Amino acid sequence: MNHHLNIFRFFNENNSVEFIENNLSRAFSISLLNSSILFNDFLKTIISEEDYNYLFSVYNNEDALFEIDLQIDTEYIDRDAFNKVYAIALTEHRLNMDDFFQQNHVKKQNLTDIVISIKDILIVIEVKKYDHDCKWQLFNQIYPFIKDDSFNNKITPKSISWSEVVALFEKVNNVGRLTNSESPFLRDFLKYASYHRPNWFNPKPFNTVKFSTTGQNAYSITQRLKQALSNCKYPLLDYSDRLGVAVPFHWASEIIPHLYHYQDDKVKDYIGFCIWPGNTKTQGYSVYNKPLEWVNKNNLMINGKDYELEIVYGLKFSHFNKYLTSFQYSENDVQEVFHSNKYFHEFSGKWNINQWSEFEEFLDSKFKKEFDWRSKSNWENKLVNTDRTYFTVSFGYEVCVFIPYGEFMELDKKEDDINKVTNFVNSIIDSLQNLLN
Repeated sequence: MNHHLNIFRFFNENNSVEFIENNLSRAFSISLLNSSILFNDFLKTIISEEDYNYLFSVYNNEDALFEIDLQIDTEYIDRDAFNKVYAIALTEHRLNMDDFFQQNHVKKQNLTDIVISIKDILIVIEVKKYDHDCKWQLFNQIYPFIKDDSFNNKITPKSISWSEVVALFEKVNNVGRLTNSESPFLRDFLKYASYHRPNWFNPKPFNTVKFSTTGQNAYSITQRLKQALSNCKYPLLDYSDRLGVAVPFHWASEIIPHLYHYQDDKVKDYIGFCIWPGNTKTQGYSVYNKPLEWVNKNNLMINGKDYELEIVYGLKFSHFNKYLTSFQYSENDVQEVFHSNKYFHEFSGKWNINQWSEFEEFLDSKFKKEFDWRSKSNWENKLVNTDRTYFTVSFGYEVCVFIPYGEFMELDKKEDDINKVTNFVNSIIDSLQNLLN
C-alpha cells in the first residue's frame, strides 16, 4: 500500500519530536476508539482488577459515560465527577514511578496528551516517543487532583512501554486477520509506528517468521539475530551499517551474519555466519605463518554436526586505513592461487603510485584472461583516476558457514528461547575460531 494512504500519515509531515508525539497520541486514541478488543485489553494492563470489574461487570445507561480526548487542561476538569485517577506514563521503556509524588509542582498550563474517562474513573496519559522521564509533567497534569484532599489514596501512578502497547496492537490485529475483520486503524497504526520507531517491536521467535532476504520478514529475522548476538560471548560491532560481533582473534576482527536464499531442485534458506581471515596485513601474519590446509575444507563441525562451509580468496584495497574496494576469486579464476606465504610477504602491504604497474602485471599473470579483475575492483575509478599516491592491499579470505534457517526455527519457538539461539551462536563462533587454530 502506498504509504500516503496510511490513515495516520500526512503529506509534508513534520518530523519534529513534538509533532510525532502528538500524532502518535492521536493515532493511538483513534485506534482505541475503533477497536473494542484493543480498548478492553489496554484497560486491563493499566487499571486494577477491582476497577476493571467495577467498570464492566454491570452496565447501566445512566452512568455508562465514556470519552477519549486530547490536549485537555486538567485545571478545568470537573473533579467532582471522578472518584479515582490513573496517571500513566507511556514511554519507550517503563519508568520507575516510586518517586512520582515527590515531583515538584510548576504552576503553569498543563495540557494532557490523552485523557480517558469511564464512569467516574479518569485516566491521564503522558506520551513520549523516547525514554524521557515525564513524571514531572504527569505530576503537574494531575496536580489539581493531588491538592484536593478528597483524592487521598485515589491516585495511582503507573508506567507502560511502547513495546507493550505495540504487542497489544499486534495480537489484536492478528485476531482480526484470522477472523477476516482486520481493522485498518490497527494495521495503519502498526505501520506508522514501525516507520518512526521500529525498535518498539520486540523481535519475534524465528519459528513465527517466514524466511525472506528482503522486506519486513528479513528485518524481523535480523532483529531476532541482534537480540541473540547482543548476549553472546563477544560484543556487538559498534557500527550502524552492519550487524555482527567483534572478535579478538589475531587473524580476524568480526563475524557477520547474512541471509541467503538458493533455489535449484529445492528451496534452501540459510543464515550464513561469515568471517574474514587476513582482512588486514597485520592479521595476515597470523594466517600465513601457519599451515593453510584449512582452506581446502568444505564443511565445519558445530556441536558434533557438519555444516556446509564456503571459502573464497579476496583482495582488499585501502587508503589511510580506510576501505577503498575489494573483489573475490576462486581457484577456477586463476592460473595459480597466489594466496600463499610467499606471495603474502612479497606483494601484500603498501604500494606507491610508481609501483602500480608492477602490481597490475602481477595480477595479470595470475588471473585467467576472462576474469576481469580491473572491472571487479573498479580499478580505474578507485585508484588510477584519482589523486591517491598509494594503496595498501591485503590477501585475505571470506569464510562462511551456512546454517539452515529451519534449524533456527526448531530452536527458537517462544520468546525465552533466545538463550538457546545465543548458545548456538557461541558454538558457531567457537568452531570458526578453531578452524584456524
